[in-house]
Amino acid sequence: MKRILSLLLLLLLLLPLAGCPAPRPAADPTTLYSGVIEPDKVNLLFLSVGQGDACLIAFPTGERIMIDTGPFEARDHLVDQLHALGVERLDGVYVTHGHADHTGNLLTLVRRFDVPKVCYGGSEEDYGGLIRKIRRRGVRCDALQAGDVFAYGQASLAVLSPLKDRAYDDLNDACAVLRLSYGDTAALFMADATFQTEEYMLFRYHREELSATVLKVAHHGSAYASSLRFLQVVGADDSVISVGAGNEYGHPAAETLLRLELTGTRILRTDERPAVQITLDGREARVVE
Repeated sequence: MKRILSLLLLLLLLLPLAGCPAPRPAADPTTLYSGVIEPDKVNLLFLSVGQGDACLIAFPTGERIMIDTGPFEARDHLVDQLHALGVERLDGVYVTHGHADHTGNLLTLVRRFDVPKVCYGGSEEDYGGLIRKIRRRGVRCDALQAGDVFAYGQASLAVLSPLKDRAYDDLNDACAVLRLSYGDTAALFMADATFQTEEYMLFRYHREELSATVLKVAHHGSAYASSLRFLQVVGADDSVISVGAGNEYGHPAAETLLRLELTGTRILRTDERPAVQITLDGREARVVE
């Protein structure tokens, strides 16, 4: 009888795990992504840089830009990855705010690549002396403001936040939120935005101005962003979480993953692969496996 009770207890403990897919193993941080940029499409390459953000965007015009640059610890890997993808020039680097996991390799990219322009969210003081150092190298540096639009052929990159008439509590609330549009497709880059940022944007913009085919999930999947209401308005087919394996913050949070799952979006993570590549052809988005 005691053995039967023990077996029943074991069965009850295992029941919650039944039917749950095994998690994908963490990506090897030293592995370079071996994908190829498709020249006739807009390519979004969310690069694995540990606990940080770094997205390369390649346009059909041949232009290349970066949104954020990852933490300094990923410096050599990021440079090697860009070279492996055939990148020698970056037509612009956009940094969303002054936190080190987004700005850590900005100076490295300016030194190693041909970079004519840097655009930054927030104030110059947020970056210490970094913007001044870059200016001294002859690089144009401009602050990002809501309403700014940058054209890359038939694609455009618009700044949605921070809003000029709103008061924000900290750097994450006030980070630059960017929306790339190309034909009928769009990608929304939420940087480290918070619930406060989302509420301001929901109040200011119409649904079609926030909708996106691809979502770069805010703040590495933090529990304090990506409200269900906001995710439903965005309506992304694919959602990318840029996050480091085993990070000390517990990102992505279980509740954020649940909210994403409730919207039916496909969740893609940079801690599970060397890069997430999504191509836009103006009609649909395709994940390159």
